[in-house]
Amino acid sequence: MTTGTNTTTTQVRAALERRFGHRAGGGRSDELDRMNRHAVLGGGKLLRPLVLLEFGAACGTPAAPLLGAAEAVEVLHSASLVHDDIIDGDDLRRGRPALHRAYGTERALVTGDALFFMAFSALTGCVRAGVPAEAVVRACAMVADTGEEISRGVLRELALSGDWELPPGEGLRMAGQKTGALLALAAGVGVVLGGGDAPRLTAATAYGHALGIAFQLRDDLLPWTTSEAVAGKPAASDLRNRRAAMPLLLAWQYATPAERARLTALTADAPLLTDDELLAGAAPVLHRTDALARTRELARAHATAAKYALTGGFPPCPHRDRLLALTDWALSRES
Repeated sequence: MTTGTNTTTTQVRAALERRFGHRAGGGRSDELDRMNRHAVLGGGKLLRPLVLLEFGAACGTPAAPLLGAAEAVEVLHSASLVHDDIIDGDDLRRGRPALHRAYGTERALVTGDALFFMAFSALTGCVRAGVPAEAVVRACAMVADTGEEISRGVLRELALSGDWELPPGEGLRMAGQKTGALLALAAGVGVVLGGGDAPRLTAATAYGHALGIAFQLRDDLLPWTTSEAVAGKPAASDLRNRRAAMPLLLAWQYATPAERARLTALTADAPLLTDDELLAGAAPVLHRTDALARTRELARAHATAAKYALTGGFPPCPHRDRLLALTDWALSRES
């Protein structure tokens, strides 16, 4: 991360603390506040707010009036993670108990729903900060449309769970509907609220979509390349739930019948095995089929596509440089 990016991150964290931090002076702080803090202030990477603010700045609008929108995309992301953890039955998020493990499934569901509404509240606050109301209305419509797209992506992922016969292209499509859609939203809202024109909006959303897929592919690799403590989430969740994560799809595609039988037996025995035992049992298949190397190559290809969209739509400037650097970081991150 660059110095400029770190400064922007600090601004976003401060804004989120003001909205969700402990109330000063005896102000209201109830059960929902506590759960909101757990979900939002857990040390996320703030990639989506960074993308939004850098695109706004690239269009000539500084961070201050767009901080409400930056908060909104982080809150949307946090809400989606709350629901994802419930669906997957995962115990950890960002290195600590997932919200539903800390407070119970019913309360986590309510908190996730509340956060979705609070995202709109944060976004409309941009009007008070001086952003034209018509631009904020347009951004709200983009949020709503993206929420529907992400929901369809989650339902498709659920429908296809357990089916490693899927072509890898289907896995990329699901990554585009989930991670890609939210990053494309962040980029697009930055342009719309920043006063950018239609060609810049097209370039920004293409960048966000491609970067999101690259980021998701790198995320799919983390169980095989780093520890659970570093990744901050259950290491074998994709394997245990037979999710269509790219390394598993590629391993299955290139596996021998005996290797496929091995993977099937492992997932059948998953309730009896630790995460380490599951990963150790599957690792030889993933290495023999070059599934990890193939996933890395797909991630690099989408990162290159993101850079191409960005440089084709925006002239050189420090903000473009930071967005280019984010694509390199997405490929190299280990958490």
